[in-house]
Amino acid sequence: MSKVNTYTPFLMVLLVLGCGAAAAPFSSAQHYAKLVEEGKQEATHAYHQEAEELWRSVSARIPSLDTTERAQWYLARADYLQFGHQFAEALDTLKRVEATGTLMSSALLMRARILLTLGEVERAAIACKQLRGLAPVDVWGTCELEVKGRAGELKLAYEGLNRLADQDKTRTSAIVLWRRQILAEQAHLLGNYEAALNWLQSDNYAAQPVVVQKQIIDVWLLQNRPQQVLSQTSECPANDSLLPDSLIVRFARAELEAESALTCWRQLAAERIYIRELRHDELHTADLAYYHAYISKDADAALYWARLTVSVSREPFDLVLLDAAKEL
Repeated sequence: MSKVNTYTPFLMVLLVLGCGAAAAPFSSAQHYAKLVEEGKQEATHAYHQEAEELWRSVSARIPSLDTTERAQWYLARADYLQFGHQFAEALDTLKRVEATGTLMSSALLMRARILLTLGEVERAAIACKQLRGLAPVDVWGTCELEVKGRAGELKLAYEGLNRLADQDKTRTSAIVLWRRQILAEQAHLLGNYEAALNWLQSDNYAAQPVVVQKQIIDVWLLQNRPQQVLSQTSECPANDSLLPDSLIVRFARAELEAESALTCWRQLAAERIYIRELRHDELHTADLAYYHAYISKDADAALYWARLTVSVSREPFDLVLLDAAKEL
C-alpha cells in the first residue's frame, strides 16, 4: 500500500488555525488526525480502519485529557465522521470541541463546511460570521465568500475571492491553497474552464491531492480533452491498483470518450462498481452515479445513485451529477 502524506488544503487550514492554541509535541491525537486524513486519499481506507481501532482504544479516556488534547481528538473525530457522511454525529462532536474553548476557529470552519455540504447555507453563514475576531480576515473572508457563492451570488463571490487572492500573492500558506480550491470550483461552475485549471495548478497534476485531481479531470472532460486525461496515467492500470474509485471512473470515462481500442479502465471500473453495488455501498455513492451516468449509460441506476447522493450531500457537483442522470 502506498502511503499518502499530503494533507488536503482544507485540513491544512484547520491545522494552521489550531497552532495558536497550543505548541504541543506530536501526540496520539495528532497521529489520529493524520490517519484520518490519509484515509481520505487511500482507496482501501486501511488508514481509517487503523484510525477507528485507535479511537476505540482511547475514546473512554478522552474526557480526562487536558483541554487542548481533548479538543484535538474531537476535532479529528469530527473530520472522520464527516468523511463517512455521518454529518449529524460530526456536528455534535464539534460541539465538544467548542465546549473546550480551544480550537474554536478550526471547529467553526469545519462546521461551516459540513453545513454547506448539507445545503444549509444560512447556518453555514452564521458559522462563518462567528469566525470574525477569532480567525484572520482572509480566513473568515474566504469562508463568507464561499457561502455567498452557494447562496446564488456566484459571480460576486468569485470576484471577491479573486480580489482576496490578489492581496495574498506573496503567500504560499495552506489558506491560499484552500482559497484556490474554492476559486477553482466557482470558475468551473461559471464555465471559465481555463481559469479553473489555473487555480487548480493543472500543470502539476501528479503532485495534487485526489480531490484536486478529480476537479482537473472534470474540467478537461468538459473541454473534450479525454486524451489529456489519459496522458496522466499508464495505458492500463495494475490489477492491484489502489487508485480511489473516484479517479478510476473518470479514467474509464476518458477512455470511452477517446474511443480507445483499450478497455482496461472500463473493465476495472465495472469490477469496482459491481462489488460496491453487491454490498449496496452507501458511502460516496457519487462514484456509482458517475459510472452509470457517463460510462454504462444505465439511466435507472444513474438516477437511483444520484438521488441517494443528493439525499446526503448537496454539493454543487452532486447536483450536476443528478442533472446528468436525469438527461439519460
